[in-house]
Amino acid sequence: MKLELTPTQRRVELARPWVLLALYIGLALAGWWWLAVPLAAVVCLAAFVMMHDAMHNSLGLAKPANERVLTLAGLLILKSGHGLQVTHLRHHGRCLTEADPEGAPATWSFSRVLWQGPWHTLMLRRESLRIAPHTRRIQLIETGLTLALLLAFVALYAATGSVVGLVYWGVAFVMSATMPIWASYVPHHVSSRNPAARTAAALAQAWTPITASFAFHHLHHHYPRVPTALLYRAAAELPPPPEEEHHH
Repeated sequence: MKLELTPTQRRVELARPWVLLALYIGLALAGWWWLAVPLAAVVCLAAFVMMHDAMHNSLGLAKPANERVLTLAGLLILKSGHGLQVTHLRHHGRCLTEADPEGAPATWSFSRVLWQGPWHTLMLRRESLRIAPHTRRIQLIETGLTLALLLAFVALYAATGSVVGLVYWGVAFVMSATMPIWASYVPHHVSSRNPAARTAAALAQAWTPITASFAFHHLHHHYPRVPTALLYRAAAELPPPPEEEHHH
């Protein structure tokens, strides 16, 4: 059985981060920061989910379109999408071994994840260039685009006094610095039988890919080509993988 997005579902998946970004900009311009700041974090999570599905080519797009989505989704969280793809696919192939730089935080103590996590995120960019030198060009282009975005945020503030771009940068930085916690340590330490994971699984049935990526992490490792938004269906319709397969 193959689980694929319908055309309507695909349009929703591709549009979600951009609609949320437009809402953030509108709220920020209106000065409603108490709503805009948490929404910026949601934009980053939505972009992460879209980038993750593009990494696994599970959005049902032709290769050139999928490559563009990977780049653009990465830029939304101020990352190289192709760089993260390199270390993520390595994570799937050599999960929690010494040759898995992305999964390393899952093998650390929680206190170490807290203090070393931000540096680890930077280290992954170096590792992705080392592991896949053939993607060096696109990784460096995406890094250059990220730097250009940051300079544009600074220029916007210098020219108009608007902090809309700088606040988004700040939120994206915090999300990036804590990524080893929410994208590596927690998913690999929380059993699918854990009450928090069960709650997330129930919420995921309402088609919320962010909770699905947490609730069904073990399932994703076994069925990486299933889109994040359809993992709740995979949990119901496909044979369950061994629980201990990816846990530290």
